[in-house]
Amino acid sequence: MRLIVTRFICFAGLIAALQTVTSTRAFAQSLRGGEIRLAAIASGEERKSQGDLWVLDVYFKPMRMIPVELTDPKTKEKKLEYVWYIVYRGFNHKFEDLGTDNTPVNDFDPPVAPQQFIPEFTLVVSDNDKHEVFSDQVIPEALEAINKREKGHYKSAVSIVGPIPEATQAGSGGEVAIEGVAMWRGIDPDADRYSVFMTGFSNSIRKVNGPDGTPIVQTKTIMQKYWRRGDRFDQSEQEILLDGDTQWIYR
Repeated sequence: MRLIVTRFICFAGLIAALQTVTSTRAFAQSLRGGEIRLAAIASGEERKSQGDLWVLDVYFKPMRMIPVELTDPKTKEKKLEYVWYIVYRGFNHKFEDLGTDNTPVNDFDPPVAPQQFIPEFTLVVSDNDKHEVFSDQVIPEALEAINKREKGHYKSAVSIVGPIPEATQAGSGGEVAIEGVAMWRGIDPDADRYSVFMTGFSNSIRKVNGPDGTPIVQTKTIMQKYWRRGDRFDQSEQEILLDGDTQWIYR
């Protein structure tokens, strides 16, 4: 009887240990507060054409806005503005084996070693007879307020630039996260439709013929559309809603 009890206790301890390891490995990629995950996707054609191909698993929170007292660089006076932002995380995971003997051929420029993470976020306002384009900005006062609100250490588009972490097996527990924030100011509060394009999360590129037949190079890009009821007198991030699914596209 004692032997049975002892074996049961050992078995229970082993199960608990395994559960702890599993939880630790999964923690790095567990969703945080409404995050959306866009899995790293690469077709066989993409992988065959670029031997150095990488695509990040991307996690990002809904579009948010935060009121911040920003300093005017000319007058040095402070003014309350709404800064729109998206916080995100990226993981570099290994692709599954394609099971092919074909040697990848890269028809583009030689790979840069080490590969660099250089994100670019573009927000496009496309309604009310407008087509306004806003690039991600470095806003130190907003960055401090955002990190305090999000309880994180998200980096700006400049400070986050650096080598891509070494590819690891998903769920291995050794993943290194890239954590950053994209920020915009001066967004038209009366507009209803917005599109955000995110580049730098993959080095995948392709050649296509332009309208005049001239070859152009397109970059693998994340696209997410949003909509809200335009209202400059009651600006609320709860009204910024997803408009369709997040997609990988080329542009």
